[in-house]
Amino acid sequence: MFCKILNSFVSVIISGSLLASEIKADNLFQFFADKYFLETSFTQTTSIDFKDRQIRGKLNATRSGNFKIEYFEPMREVISADDNFLYKLDIELEQLDIVPREEYFQDTPINIFITELGDLDDTYLVESCLKEDNSIICSITTKDLDSFVDKLFLKFTANELTELRYLDSFGQSVTLEFNEISWKKFDEAKLFIEAPEGIDVVYH
Repeated sequence: MFCKILNSFVSVIISGSLLASEIKADNLFQFFADKYFLETSFTQTTSIDFKDRQIRGKLNATRSGNFKIEYFEPMREVISADDNFLYKLDIELEQLDIVPREEYFQDTPINIFITELGDLDDTYLVESCLKEDNSIICSITTKDLDSFVDKLFLKFTANELTELRYLDSFGQSVTLEFNEISWKKFDEAKLFIEAPEGIDVVYH
């Protein structure tokens, strides 16, 4: 279930990434060419059966494949991953679950931020990038037929990524609206969970 929470690299040698205004279907991933770190707060809206649920949180991710997601309200939960394990801290239940990464973490929407740039073309198919008002919205599908994520939509406004929306195999539409997004390098110690003393640790 961890996979549910929060996957055509163009082979061109470039000196920097694209401006959002230059993005097209055949060069989308050039936008990420020099972006190895991501730090942003977000508002996540999950829509199913005409009902919406909102959660606020923060995301840190690196191209090395590691990440940390913190949910602040209305739930308090932290999920992180290193090379070997996935960690889920439920603050209210005072429990830390630890599971092997390869067993429970196969495809997730944030793969777009943690997949090595050279592997993006093997993972995704960019269907289109269309202008909508003052934004560009790119539609992406995964090449894995068994993927939990059916389709991804990336929205770029004013030369920045502002939104990620995806449709999953359960019929849910999930939108992450990014606030104060930064691609600058950060201390990777931020990716580790600091578990309070006395919590239950459960290995799966």
